[in-house]
Amino acid sequence: MPVNAPPDRPQRIFVDVGEIRTEEFPICNQYTLQGDEFSRAIREGGEVPTPLEDALRNMAVIDALVRSSQSGNMGNAG
Repeated sequence: MPVNAPPDRPQRIFVDVGEIRTEEFPICNQYTLQGDEFSRAIREGGEVPTPLEDALRNMAVIDALVRSSQSGNMGNAG
């Protein structure tokens, strides 16, 4: 569940780089963690943990998904 992790159990991802490995993340509120890291970067004058370019790429993916669902073409979203 990459977007809306449940608050009552740890989450796992499967990473496949030649061999599959599993990584588990403890129960957390991912939005609180993001806000805390952003706030810390502002207060301490450090790097923002997620640059603006990430948000732009996320929006490009979301836009491609919407176009794909509207056209019925589930092939290359690029």
